[in-house]
Amino acid sequence: MPTIVQSCRIEENHAALLSRQAKRRHLEVSTLSSLYLKEKALEEEFPGIGFRDAAGGREAYVLGQRVAVWEVVDVYHEAKSISRTADHFSWPAYLVKCALAYAKQYPDEIAAQRQAEVGE
Repeated sequence: MPTIVQSCRIEENHAALLSRQAKRRHLEVSTLSSLYLKEKALEEEFPGIGFRDAAGGREAYVLGQRVAVWEVVDVYHEAKSISRTADHFSWPAYLVKCALAYAKQYPDEIAAQRQAEVGE
């Protein structure tokens, strides 16, 4: 995917923090900054979705839960309804809707995350 260059200013102590995190992950600071910026923008666009490290790299998950978005999608495909999916997880329906909205917008990403975890 084509990229563009954007710059921003951050406080010196935060720049040092970002640099340490990038070094720990064996990434360039610009790569980690781009990742963090993208994920934060997505979290704002899809309240209730967060990102974490997983077996296949970064994955979308439901905030406050230990469930990846791809897992919600799998249960939804079996349950065939939002309410039954919510019942399965003992969640309010809005959490399921949030996960499904994210998955609908980024189906290739969700499929890749599922593939990395279950290998199917």
